[in-house]
Amino acid sequence: MKAAEGMPRYRDVVASASARTSSERPFYALHADAYDLLIADPVEPWVDAVHDVLTGSGRPPAFILDAGCGTGRHAAGLIAKGHRVDVLDASAELLSQAAARCPQSRATLADLCAMHVRPFYEALTCRGVLNDMITDVERLSAVRSLAGSLVPGGVLFLDVREEAGSRRRADGASRSRQVDLGDGSRLTFVSRTTWSRGRLEVEETYELVRPAMPAQESHYRFAMRPSTEPELRDVLRECGLREVRISAGVGRRSPDRLFVMAR
Repeated sequence: MKAAEGMPRYRDVVASASARTSSERPFYALHADAYDLLIADPVEPWVDAVHDVLTGSGRPPAFILDAGCGTGRHAAGLIAKGHRVDVLDASAELLSQAAARCPQSRATLADLCAMHVRPFYEALTCRGVLNDMITDVERLSAVRSLAGSLVPGGVLFLDVREEAGSRRRADGASRSRQVDLGDGSRLTFVSRTTWSRGRLEVEETYELVRPAMPAQESHYRFAMRPSTEPELRDVLRECGLREVRISAGVGRRSPDRLFVMAR
């Protein structure tokens, strides 16, 4: 899928290793059309949690940036609640889907470590993306960019992998899912995750089968870095966010996530 019209070329915005992963990983690029089929967690719990916090803060409706928006499912849910939402991602293919799903939103192709977004958002949502920041420099740069996009008193919402739970799940077992893409096409996705020196080491295989065509197989390896609560609090406060609340993940089927709110 092509990037939305008017977006800069990816090589003009990429800066970090995590953003390069977003452009290369088949899940986000070659097979972006299967993303919503493979990631089917309901959006309502997250959307409701964010909306309830903003309502309690006296900010309904709010002007929100969904950074790392994926295909725009959560942004669309927030828009349905009455909020105004812009979308941003480092994957041109996913961002194109978000732009089509949320046609009134401004769509920006950008590296979260260097967004250069002016501080006029009342809230910013970011799910999962910090997991891809495996160095302290990238993580601090990303959180500083996120915090710098907020107006005074604005609220940052994060979904982050929690270290202990992530380590328990990294058992080296292969897990497989197959999805029907229509017209007789199917995609088989196999992942295997292990734990090494504080990181999740992930191996992925994709096999795409289309009628009357040879099977197409691709492989990808990358690392993710889960977080502890003290690490999250330290980086958020270093970026000027003093009020930090961390609780169990919202809307996730696995228990290895954290829901973070900071302002």
